[in-house]
Amino acid sequence: MILVVTNRDDLTADWLILELEQRGAPFLRFNTEDYPETARVVWTPAGASLSFAGHDVELAAVTAIWFRRPVLPRLDSIDGARGQWAAREAREALDGVWRTFEGRFVNRPERNQLAGVKPEQLVRAARHGFSVPKTLVTNDPAAAGAFLDDTPEAICKPLYSGRVPGGEEEGLFFTTLLDDAARQAVRELGPEPYLFQEFVDKRYDVRVTVIGDEVFAVRIDSQAVAEARVDWRKGAPSAAAHSVEELPAEVAVRCLALTRDYGLEFAAIDLALSDGGYVFFEVNPNGQWAWVEQLTGLPLRARLADLLLAA
Repeated sequence: MILVVTNRDDLTADWLILELEQRGAPFLRFNTEDYPETARVVWTPAGASLSFAGHDVELAAVTAIWFRRPVLPRLDSIDGARGQWAAREAREALDGVWRTFEGRFVNRPERNQLAGVKPEQLVRAARHGFSVPKTLVTNDPAAAGAFLDDTPEAICKPLYSGRVPGGEEEGLFFTTLLDDAARQAVRELGPEPYLFQEFVDKRYDVRVTVIGDEVFAVRIDSQAVAEARVDWRKGAPSAAAHSVEELPAEVAVRCLALTRDYGLEFAAIDLALSDGGYVFFEVNPNGQWAWVEQLTGLPLRARLADLLLAA
């Protein structure tokens, strides 16, 4: 049996589940916002079980877990600091279940966590032979100012999440090319750190999806769409033309090697082609991929299902 660990709003999980249903594959979907209020966990050194949405699942019967987009435990029934403490205890219990599961994980939570650290990604990618942009991570205004003085064109992006809460509305923090006003504002940074990077003059962006031992690459013609030139995620995904990209063999090998180095079964890697060759930006161990298949026809859903069912 396959266990899909995600949340109720995850449309990409819906997309894979359609494939599993069409194949008649046994699976259950565990939406983690149900835990711990209405879902239950039982763990002993001999094994673990989960109870949710009317299902009782022995983890020994699960052959593979797709650890897709779980949300953190939350207890609305307990207020204040005690509620925060209880939620942290709930998280610790569930982490214990995942860490002692011996079947296939796509991907193991602790490996996702390591692979999601952007500064470490850049060091590891360079070690594998990728070209990486000059980068600074800091909350020191003086250091940021010195970096910008030495970098005629620079961008700024978040380290972890581009979803920025603010009052009643959530803002989106895309990769941003710093103009003169923004450069001046950087010299008065608040306490939070930012990632600054030299701007890469791209021909086009490349999204690489690694599934098991296969590497799929898509060219995104971001430079033909004004709002997508700095960050191709701005605007509708279909605004920039997508086409299958044939990566040079050595670049594909690097992508697979980087994925394996992190112990991942799945990774989404963002590259760009510049006049100097392919440039590495980041790896997302749990990145989106459904739109790539929908726009190009690459069999990502089928390959991911194959990987989970092969366990």
